[in-house]
Amino acid sequence: MIRYQLALFGHSQRYLFPGLAFLALLSVLYGAEAGSPAPPEFAVSAGVLTVVACWLTITLVDVEDPAQRLITLAHARKLSTMVIGLVLALLACCAGLTVLALIWSIVAHGGDSLGDLGSAALAHLAAASAGIAIGLPCSRLLVPRIVYSAFAAPIALAVVLMSRWLPLVNPMLRALSSNRPAAFDVVVGLLTSLLALAVSAVAVTVLVERRS
Repeated sequence: MIRYQLALFGHSQRYLFPGLAFLALLSVLYGAEAGSPAPPEFAVSAGVLTVVACWLTITLVDVEDPAQRLITLAHARKLSTMVIGLVLALLACCAGLTVLALIWSIVAHGGDSLGDLGSAALAHLAAASAGIAIGLPCSRLLVPRIVYSAFAAPIALAVVLMSRWLPLVNPMLRALSSNRPAAFDVVVGLLTSLLALAVSAVAVTVLVERRS
């Protein structure tokens, strides 16, 4: 199912716009002075990855029309299997973007510390998980029209990215942008984001099954 979702996404070429948007961000972000600190730049790229992950989620789900999705579901045998394959395929895509961001930072700065790279990798995983958690219920799995997704997804992203009281992305990004150690906030952000992703996937699966 993971291979199928990745192949479907690749043939559709709908990954190009979110992927190019992330590349454009990296080119601007790491086109600054080489002496700039890495963690604040990681905070920016992780925040943007939250939006890109949500974008990729809605895009990948919308590749299949309802009839084709029924065929996929018949092969998967369970809706939960299809959703898990979808989530893991999206995490694989976001992992590729994360590796690209880390390599670009190493090249731009002439080498980053292992601690900074580890925190950055976990922060990007947390951001991707939060983005996918938002994208699943805003996709065609639950929302029938893309225009509704265009309203619901930005509102949910704004809440997650800007709300300090939500222990998902905002506290983690603020910690990376500051001069204080960010390891604790990154771990908390990762755990809560993974939990949010699990809850989102289960909720979407249950709601879709009840509607069918």
